Amino acid sequence: MESLLSAGDIDSYIATFMKLLRMASYQETEHRSLKLFKKGLPGGLNIWIINNSISPPSTLQGWIEATCTE
Repeated sequence: MESLLSAGDIDSYIATFMKLLRMASYQETEHRSLKLFKKGLPGGLNIWIINNSISPPSTLQGWIEATCTE
């Protein structure tokens, strides 16, 4: 996945997402927050994480960690 994104790009995506989440008064624990995060991931990264995880993340924080790892 490294060819699709640089570390700075994904860090910027996460920071911007979290800022917008707070501005919209969404909670990190809401299902829609997780859905929006996954939907905004570029280049099928969400599918790659699901297919290559022993147990796919189920929380926003888990997805953020998995995104940073991949």
